[in-house]
Amino acid sequence: MINGRYILGFLSGALLGVLFFVLLPQVQTKWQNFSAKREQEKLLLQKEKLIEQVMPKNGVRLGIRFNDAVVKMVEEGVIDKDKMLSLGNGYEKFLNQPSGEELVINKENATVLLNLLWPLGLTNKTTVLTEGPMGTTYKNDVGNFASTGGWTIGKEEGGKLFNRFTIISLTPEQEAVVKEMAENIYRSCCGNSTFFPDCNHGAAMLGFLELAVSAGMSKEEIYKKALYLNSFWFPQTYLDLANYFQVKEKKQWKDLDPKMLLGQKYSSGQGYGAVRKEMQEMGILEKSQSGASCGV
Repeated sequence: MINGRYILGFLSGALLGVLFFVLLPQVQTKWQNFSAKREQEKLLLQKEKLIEQVMPKNGVRLGIRFNDAVVKMVEEGVIDKDKMLSLGNGYEKFLNQPSGEELVINKENATVLLNLLWPLGLTNKTTVLTEGPMGTTYKNDVGNFASTGGWTIGKEEGGKLFNRFTIISLTPEQEAVVKEMAENIYRSCCGNSTFFPDCNHGAAMLGFLELAVSAGMSKEEIYKKALYLNSFWFPQTYLDLANYFQVKEKKQWKDLDPKMLLGQKYSSGQGYGAVRKEMQEMGILEKSQSGASCGV
């Protein structure tokens, strides 16, 4: 006759074996999966908050209006209406009549505003163009830059339209402010400041500065708006920078100085490249998305 204690011991051992070798690993695996999922959700939430700081989902009011600037560019042949309409939606309301609507930039219309501000910065007569590198050092080759040769939406070549029309009138004092700020605002597609607007982003930023200064906006506010413009035009650059400051210096994007962020150290191609290298060494660099194009 089998001893009852023996049977009880055998069953207890079998149950313990099932617990330790079957059930416990399953519980551990489920817990690990649960923890990993929670961590992924946490990281996703942090990223969403970061994106919202850099590029708000509902857009940003820029404090400027085109008024009759776009209509003047159409009249002067800077913009060929049919060519521009062929680019897609979002242009028509500015082409036919003056618009007093305050401009708002968001993910959906960032390219539209880029393509409307670009010819303004390219063609409006200003000391930045007259006295800057494009009007002096490269005067004889001015049509060969991305901002000039790349502008194919006018009735003439971009080089022939360069610094040619009075679209927005600026006082000498306003011109000085535009020049000062243009020298301080860089873009990550190259190493140049807005004072050397050799690509579409540089020319568009110059157009924005002219509109903002002529509207009487303060320098502090202009730098804030300019940072949003660059952020929507170069999203990867500024999301990386926001992540960099958050991880390295424990600083939130909204607390950082826009003028500093737009300067050569962080917003130029070389400056941003140095930050990316440091981020790579820190192990916090995400896979890059495609960069911004400097053409239509």
